[in-house]
This record gives sequence, C-alpha cells and structure tokens, in this order.
Amino acid sequence: MYLTFHKNKNRAICHHCSHEKEIFRICNDQKNCDFIMYGPGVEKIFEEVVKTFPSYKAEIFSSDHMRKKDQVASLFNKIMNNKVDILIGTQMISKGFNFPKLNCIVVIDADFSGRGYDLRTTEKNIQLYHQLSGRAGRFSSDSLIIYQTLTPQDVTLNELIKNNSDELLKKELILRKKNLLPPFSRLISIIVSANLHSVSIDGAKEIKNHLKKINEIEVMGPVDSPLLKIKRKFRSRLLIRYTGKTLIQKKITKLLNTLKISKKIKLMVDVDPVNFA
Repeated sequence: MYLTFHKNKNRAICHHCSHEKEIFRICNDQKNCDFIMYGPGVEKIFEEVVKTFPSYKAEIFSSDHMRKKDQVASLFNKIMNNKVDILIGTQMISKGFNFPKLNCIVVIDADFSGRGYDLRTTEKNIQLYHQLSGRAGRFSSDSLIIYQTLTPQDVTLNELIKNNSDELLKKELILRKKNLLPPFSRLISIIVSANLHSVSIDGAKEIKNHLKKINEIEVMGPVDSPLLKIKRKFRSRLLIRYTGKTLIQKKITKLLNTLKISKKIKLMVDVDPVNFA
C-alpha cells in the first residue's frame, strides 16, 4: 500500500486506512534525506500553475483544503467576484457546483481503464465526462475540455470525445452479457484478512470448500486483493457469482454463519460490490 504526501500537513497519508507518517529518513552520511515527490497531486499542480502563470490568481478546491464552511464560502465568494482565474481541484469540482465563468477544464492524468478494480468504470467515466461538459459549457458555447493522458489510444476516451456515449453503453451491455457480469448476474465479494499471507489464503480456500456445497453458485478465487495489505493485514478475495435469486443469498448467509472460523482471520462480505480492491 502506498502513501500520498500532503504538503499542507507535511505528512504521508494512506487514503484507505488513514495511517499517517512523517517523511523523514537519515542518509548514510548521517544527514537528512531530501525526498522528491512525484505524481499529479493538486498541491504539486498548484505549484506548477503558479510558476507558469504568475499573473493569474489560482486556488485549490479539495476536501483537504476545504474542511470548514467558512473556507468554502470564502472561495465561492472569490470565484463569483472574478477573483479566481484558475481553480485546481479533485473530482469535487464536477459534483454540481455552479461556476458561471468556467469555460475551460483540463483533466490531468486521465485514466479510463479503471485498472480492473471496478466493473462500472465505463459508465462512471461517461457520467464524469457529462458532468464536466455541464460545468464547462453551461454559460458559454466556447467551452473546452482537455484530457492529458498516457493512453491517448484508449477506446473509452476516444468514443467519449466523439460524444458516442450511447454506443459505448450498448457495447458495454453486450460485453457484460457475454461474460455473465451484472446486471446479468449478481456478485458477492468475500475478503479474508489475516496477519500472515499464508493464513489469509488458506482461510479463503477452506471457506471456498464449504461454499461449494451450494450448487447454484460459482466461487472464483482465492486471489490476492489488489490492495493486498491494509493496517498490517494481508487480504485474499473470493468472488461468488449467481443469478438474481434472493434465496441464494440467504443460503450463503446461513452457511457463513454456521462456519467455525479461526480467530486468526477476519471476513468482510460485500454484496453487489462497487469495486474489487
């Protein structure tokens, strides 16, 4: 699990378990190491924008910088009074806020692959694209959205730019039906966590053997979770697939409740999981 450096706190933070750590290390010559931060975080982009456009007023709009109501109100007041030229923020910007003067949006590090964590990646990207289009083009016909990406050949991105959202969704449904994915089936994710990787995997295998007693389901895995370790716990994943029969879910619940699970492992069950991390 990686940590994200937050300059305003001067600490590295895990966005999954909220663990915080000071960035500090003594080098071989007994001096403090100098760290070079990489990646397109809002704070780093802000620094670059200020250097590149010194005559323009830039502000940051993110949850880390907008923790108090008066901070939000102050920023909005500046925006409405044309005292902000460039607004740098997270996806919060696309979530229903009204910025009348906004007519150019630049999406940094646009990744439309989802990295395999989320089945709903395509539909979420379509939703985000339309939200951004609404922000930039609501009050001006001369609006522009720019995507900066390492994968300019990505099919989803190119179809979105051509405004072929309906066609994308049709293809997505065909693909899901072919692979028996939601909404043509239902999924249940089971995460087995333990202090040792071997204990996590073995526990998942044992649970899978019991789940095989239910004929109407398919049990896939166990595999390592993409987020292999959180709070010093190793995580293995099982994925159950079945048709939309409500009785199946009750059978699974009943079976899991009757298992004598080792105290060395912990189960987390997610019905209709949003992602598989």
